[in-house]
Amino acid sequence: MSPDLSELFFALLPLPLTVAAATIDLRRRIIPDRVNLALLVLGLGASLLRGPALPQLGASLAAAAAAFLLLWSLRAAYARLRGRTGLGLGDVKFIAAAAAWTGLAGLPLMILVASLSALAAVGLAVLAGRRLDGTSRLPFAPFLALGLHVALLAGHTA
Repeated sequence: MSPDLSELFFALLPLPLTVAAATIDLRRRIIPDRVNLALLVLGLGASLLRGPALPQLGASLAAAAAAFLLLWSLRAAYARLRGRTGLGLGDVKFIAAAAAWTGLAGLPLMILVASLSALAAVGLAVLAGRRLDGTSRLPFAPFLALGLHVALLAGHTA
């Protein structure tokens, strides 16, 4: 495989799982643990294909653990300050699994793309006449999935 085709392959490899997470989140407002776990395991497996096995696997696991702790802490701090959760635990697990794919270096781009695309969707909903307030909920997995694929296409791999 040429380097460009190889990068495209790795960027699209998680697509069945990200589509499943996005679809289920849109329909049921939940990202199942089994989908997040499959995304993590596939990401760890993909990391083994990209470099020396043990160092690469360790780096991917460390990135996933660090991302989980960081986002879980952010989720807990928001809940403490606002009295309600702002980020679902499934989203936190998805981001952690995504970090196995992108490493910590890819998370800022992934979260930026996810946040901006979610903001655009909310803006379009308001322009279309939908009333939103502080209690409105938005399934975030579709935007996280987009962010993951953009980060991977941009060359961020663990």
